[in-house]
Amino acid sequence: MTRSRRLRLLLLCAASALASASLPAAADELADAAHAESGAAADGQTPRSFDIPAQDLGSALRQFALQSSQQILFSTDIVQGKSTQELKGSFTPDSALAKLLAQSGLASSKSADGSLLISIAGPGETSPPIAAVSEVTVSARRAQLQPRVQEFVVQIAALDGGGGLARWQTPVCPLETGLSKEAGEFVLERISEIARRAGVPLAPEHCRANLFVFLTIDPTRLLQSMEKRDRAVTFGNAEPRRVDEFIATPRAAKVWYDSVMETADNIAPPRGIPSSAGITGPAGQPGGVEGGGVPGKVSNDWERSSHVARTTVRVFSYVYVVIDLRKLQGVTRGQLADYVAMVGLAQIKPGAQSGDAPTILNLFDGEPRSAPPGMTEWDQAFLRSLYTVEPKVTVQRSEIALEMVRQIVR
Repeated sequence: MTRSRRLRLLLLCAASALASASLPAAADELADAAHAESGAAADGQTPRSFDIPAQDLGSALRQFALQSSQQILFSTDIVQGKSTQELKGSFTPDSALAKLLAQSGLASSKSADGSLLISIAGPGETSPPIAAVSEVTVSARRAQLQPRVQEFVVQIAALDGGGGLARWQTPVCPLETGLSKEAGEFVLERISEIARRAGVPLAPEHCRANLFVFLTIDPTRLLQSMEKRDRAVTFGNAEPRRVDEFIATPRAAKVWYDSVMETADNIAPPRGIPSSAGITGPAGQPGGVEGGGVPGKVSNDWERSSHVARTTVRVFSYVYVVIDLRKLQGVTRGQLADYVAMVGLAQIKPGAQSGDAPTILNLFDGEPRSAPPGMTEWDQAFLRSLYTVEPKVTVQRSEIALEMVRQIVR
C-alpha cells in the first residue's frame, strides 16, 4: 500500500473516531451564513442594505467591503485619524462609498479587475469618482505599493529548506470531512475554482486525495490519534519536537505541509557530491562500491547551480488542514473555503503576521465580520504569482511581489 493511500485511510479512521464529537450546530450555522453570499453580485449600481455605525474610517471601509461584497484596498496611513458618520439604509455601493469618504480628502478608483482603490484625492476632487486608473497613476501606485506587498510576501510565505517556496506540482485533490454535505461540497468546489484560477494543477473528480481538510471540536485529540496510529505516515521524518509543538500549539486552524525536493524534470534530485570533485573509487571509477564508501556514479545538480537559479524546487506531497469548529462562530462558508484554499495551496507561516495587509489570513485574528468576506485581491494575486513566477529563481519572493503589484494595479 502506498504512503498516500495509507495516509488517506489513517486520516479517515481518525476522523471517524471523532465523529461522535462533531458540532452539527456549528456546521449548520456555517452553511446558513453562506446564503447571504449567493445574492446578486455587487456591480456598484444595485441598491444594498448598509448598516455601518459611526467609527474610524478604516474600520468603516472594512465593513463596507464586507457588506457590499467588494474588494477594497487602502493604506492605513491615509485613513489614520479620520472618522465617518453612521451609514444606515439602502444605497448603491457607489453612493455608500461616496458618503463614507465625504470630506475625508480621499477618493476612490476602480482597477481593471473591479477592485476599489482608496487614495488621497487630487486637486479639485470633492467627491470620490469611480474612474479608470490613468497610466501615470498606475506607475505611481505600483511604486507606492511595492514595499507593502514585498513585506506581505515575506511575512506570510514560508521557506522550507533550500528549495524555495513549496507549491503543488502533482494535481491537487481536496477531501473534506466535518461539515454537512451541502457545506462540504461548497467548500470543495470553491477550493477547486480558486486553484483553477491561480493556475494550480487540479486532479479530475475521482482522484486520490492529497489536500485533507478536517473540521472538529477537538483538533488536539484528532492529531494525537493520527500520530498514535502511524506517526511516520502522518508526519514523515519530522523531528518529534516539531510534531509535539504542532499538536500542542492552540490555533483555530493548523496546517501540516509535507513536501519533497524535485528537479525541473520532476524527479528526486540525486544525492551525493559533484563528480567534478574528483573523488574516485576502485580502478579509478567515480565513487565507490555498494554497501559502503562513496556511492557509484556520484553526481548532483549542484554542478549546474548558480547564485540566481536553484537546481531543485520544493513540491507538496500532501497537506492537511485541521480547523477547530468552536472557532467558526460568525464565519461564513465562503470565508472558510477561501481561507483553506489560501493555506492549502501555498505554504503559509504558522501564525503569520500580515499587518494591515488585506488578506483572508486575518480571518481568525479577531471578529470574522471584520475580516474580508473572502479571498482578497492580494490573496488571489499571491497565489497566481506563486504559480507563475519561475520557482527556481533564488529571489522568488521578490519576483512574486513584483508580479503581485503588476496584477493588483493595472
